[in-house]
Parts: sequence; C-alpha cells; structure tokens
Amino acid sequence: MINNYDNVPASKPLLSQLTPKDRKNVTPSGNFFTGGIDKGVATLFKKPGAKSPAPHPADLFAVLLVTCYSEGKEGIKATLDSLAATNYDDRKKLLFVVADGLVQGSGNAQSTPDILISMMDHDPRFGMQPLPQSYVAVGTGSKQHNMAKVYCGCYTYEGRAVPMVLIVKCGTPDEQSGSKPGNRGKRDSQLILMNFFSRVTLNDRMTPLDFDLFRKIHHISGVTPDFYELVLMVDADTMVEPSSVRYLINAVQNDQSIMGLCGETRIENKKASWVTAIQVFEYFISHQMGKAFESVFGGVTCLPGCFSMWRIKSVTRDGTTLPIIANPDILEQYSTNDVYTLHQKNLLLLGEDRFLTTIMLKQFPNRKTVFIPQAVCKTVVPDDFKTLLSQRRRWINSTIHNLMELVMVDTLCGTFCFSMQFVVLMDLLSTAVMPAGLVVTYYLVFSAIFQVQYSTDNITALIMTIAMAVVIFLPAFVVLLTGRRISYVLWMLIYLLALPVWQIILPIYAFWNFDDFSWGETRKVEGHVESKSGHDEGDGSFIASRVAFKRWDQYEREWRRTMIPEDLRRNNSFVREDGRESTVFTDTSN
Repeated sequence: MINNYDNVPASKPLLSQLTPKDRKNVTPSGNFFTGGIDKGVATLFKKPGAKSPAPHPADLFAVLLVTCYSEGKEGIKATLDSLAATNYDDRKKLLFVVADGLVQGSGNAQSTPDILISMMDHDPRFGMQPLPQSYVAVGTGSKQHNMAKVYCGCYTYEGRAVPMVLIVKCGTPDEQSGSKPGNRGKRDSQLILMNFFSRVTLNDRMTPLDFDLFRKIHHISGVTPDFYELVLMVDADTMVEPSSVRYLINAVQNDQSIMGLCGETRIENKKASWVTAIQVFEYFISHQMGKAFESVFGGVTCLPGCFSMWRIKSVTRDGTTLPIIANPDILEQYSTNDVYTLHQKNLLLLGEDRFLTTIMLKQFPNRKTVFIPQAVCKTVVPDDFKTLLSQRRRWINSTIHNLMELVMVDTLCGTFCFSMQFVVLMDLLSTAVMPAGLVVTYYLVFSAIFQVQYSTDNITALIMTIAMAVVIFLPAFVVLLTGRRISYVLWMLIYLLALPVWQIILPIYAFWNFDDFSWGETRKVEGHVESKSGHDEGDGSFIASRVAFKRWDQYEREWRRTMIPEDLRRNNSFVREDGRESTVFTDTSN
C-alpha cells in the first residue's frame, strides 16, 4: 500500500493556476507520489556525471511521438537513441511511444511491443504489468472499441534519462485470436495523443486510457500534461540529428504564427542498391526546392509524418489558450471512421501526414507551415523496387486527392498567379500529366538532336528543348551551389537517368491501382495477408457504454479512494513511517 500522501495535487491542471509570467519559469518539480520533493522519476535512472544539455527557463515542454508497427529492434533503438541524444533539456521532453497492436514484423525474433518493453527502464511504482484501458479507436463496427496498456519509466542513453511512456494497443478480449490484436493504424496512434491533449487542454471528459496517461505522465515528468505545447512526430525508422529539435523549437518560439514545421529528411542507406541511389536526389530536391518554395508562402502542403513538429496549443501573452493540433474541429475531421468514396479512402487510408497538413491549412488559414533546412533527420528507404512501388503508389494517389482538396481553398496566402492556391493547382496538373510530360520532353530532345534540316518547326523544337533543359537543370544547380553539396551532382545524374521510373512507371502504376488502399510491401507482418481495402472492418456494432467518459476530477476522486485507506480518509490524518503526522485531503464527494 502506498503511504506517502504529502502534497496531493489539486483537482485541476496546474498550468491553469499559474500566471503567464510564471509559466516561463516552470521546471519539473514533483509528481503524484512525491509532490515537490524531486524533479521527476527520470532522476532515479540518470547516472552521476552524465552530460545533459543545460536547461533554459524559456524552453517549451515537447512531446516526442514515435509510432511503431513492424520495425526491427535495430531501427527502433536507433530512433530512440537519436531522440534521447538531442541537445534539448531532458526534463522538458517526453518520449511518447505507441505500438500499433500485438504484431511481429517479418524477420523479427520478437513482437514490436516486446522489443519496446525491453528497451525502457520501468518505474517500480507501476511495475511491468499495467492493466489494459479502453478508448475509442479509429475503426468501424466493434473495432471502434480498443484497449491499450500504458508502461511508464525512462529511456536511458549514455547515462542520460528521458521520461518515457509506452502505449501498447493490445485489443479487446474478443480479438485476441486474430492475427493483429489491437492494430488500428498509424492515424489511430496519432489520435491517441491528439485526443488526450485536447481533453487535457479543454478539461473535457476523458477515457480510462486518457486518465491512465495523465497520471503516469505527471508521475514521471514532474508536471501535468497541460504544460506540453509541442509535439514532434517521427517514425520508428528515423534518426534525428542532435541539434534538430532545438532548431525546430527555436523557430516556433520566434514566430507565434507557425503551427507546423518540418526539416530535411536524408537517406541513411544511400548505397544499399540502385533503388536507394535513385531516391537520394529526389529526396534532396523535394525538400530543398519544393518545400523551401512552399515555405516562402507559409504553406508547406505536406509535413512528412517521419519528421515534423506541430503546436499542440498556442498560449498567448495574456494567458489565453488556443488548441491547434488538439483542436476539436481537427480531431473530428481526422478521426473519421466511415469512409466510402474513392476520394475519402485515398485521403484517410494512404497518406495520414499529408491529409493532416491539408486539414490544418484549411482550418487555420492565417497560420503557417514552414520548412527549416537546418533541422535534419535520416531515414531508411526501400531498397528493392517492389517495396518502392508500394510506397510511391500510396504517396502519389494521396498527393493527387489532397491537392484536389487544397485547390478549392481560397484563403491560402497570395493572390491569383502569385498565390499558394495557384502553386497547388500547378502541382496537381503536373502530377496528373507526369507520364505524358516526360514523353513529350524526350520527343523534343530527339527532334532537336537528330533532325538536321533546320526548318521553322525544328528551331521551335530546339528553343523549347533548351528552355526545358534550363527549367530542369538551373534550379537544381542553384540549390546545389547554395547548399554547397557538390557531391549531389553525381546523385543528380543518377536521378536524371532514372526519370522514366519516376515520371512514367511509378505514376502509371499508381493511377492503375487507385482502388488499392493497402500498405503492400512497405510494412509486412508475420503471418498476416493484407487486403486491398487497407483496413480490417469490425464485426457487429460499437457499444459505446464499454468506454466510460468522465472528467479528470471524477477519475482522480475514484483513484484516491482506491489508493488511500478509508479509515485514513475518515480521520483526515495518519502517521508516516518516519513518525511524522501527515494530512490527507478531505473527501467531500459523498
């Protein structure tokens, strides 16, 4: 029985009790069990002499969200190591890891949850056998009810200890005989975090999973969850550079109008095969030219899910709180369960990151999504052509349908031809006609080189060819020179040789499979055959009464009743083990 009840927190989030001036000077100073005695459970695991970044009072609290599915142990460890090694105050960042179901990746010796559980140092207060808690998931029928276990503790790296919570979606008892119990997709994993912080920010009714998260985050970090203002979303195969988090957060602090931002994603396995080699310059040019150009308008149309940061909320100088990614309108659109049309399925089932950016730009036209080139991460890309086909099929089809949504938004930055709406229209048209565009380009080049009679038509073709060459090569060389990465010239030549792959084979394959919503070869699970629908539909109907919704103070009151003996609550005092008398809160609920 836990017998330390000093400084029991009040029944409201602590941040709401502070003035705007006090918020800037907040540091982790306690938890549910020890009040203001320590600075979070992370200090228990930190080794003496470990070098940690110097804290700064103005640093914002940030959540580092890692969504896992079927990745291997080496990839997951590299991701968590890179996040723990970032030069940002360990006490102001929280590792928030979600395992999407009880699944075992193809070729893995352990299931993904077992891999993650073995990597963290568990808080002895809560142990290693948490109870599954219910929540409302993204799904149809009975799949809307899901259950998850919350493990809490720390992730240690080179003596440093970062607070960490691990959410394992384990499913309801009825689905344990299936191939992927608890699996609901990446969008559902993101919504666990988004719904949680929305309910915390607005003091709305919570699910049992939300309250379990609230209690354990408060315990391990020393602050209540409403202190967190930013969330960095990364995939489980992404390695973040040490200074990247600092660059992103500094940009957010310097411009209050920024709601989302991303950095440059580079390829880790450049030389693994010819398939990875042709992707190097494509990744480079899509960030350094594509996203950099969109960032000028403050409207980057796709913040990649592998490496992007969003504001959870915006706190003004007068203390007013505005939910951003935790906005209920955003959650309502992003958590749509019923998808029937081809357009809806391409939006919701193929590209979560792009669709989230789309609805954010539509909801907040006066806020910006930007690109920060100094923030860098590395990721592992497909190294065989079959997996590349599956990945780009999803990306291309998702891009077309999201651009169709954005082109109808007339509140984007700029006017007429000098607007983000016009840029989106050009992107949409160029994506749709990529195969035909490259064929015409090759025809013009052939005509200009091999036809020796200089007629008016040939001169016109020659001029058009030169103009097209300038359009293709000049921006690339400008980016190369300004970025001072001359080595990328070789990668550019490889990319140009592979243009038929990028602009003919991949688009035609994607257009031909517009009705395929599966992840294909990208994420394979042991013993599971994925259908083209992209998700498993639940049998029966959703019984809403199975998921309780209560306010935080109701959960807290019930929890205290179970943790504090009735006689102590009745007498309102007791004697501690050290002989001192301690006072327990008075329960006035009865």
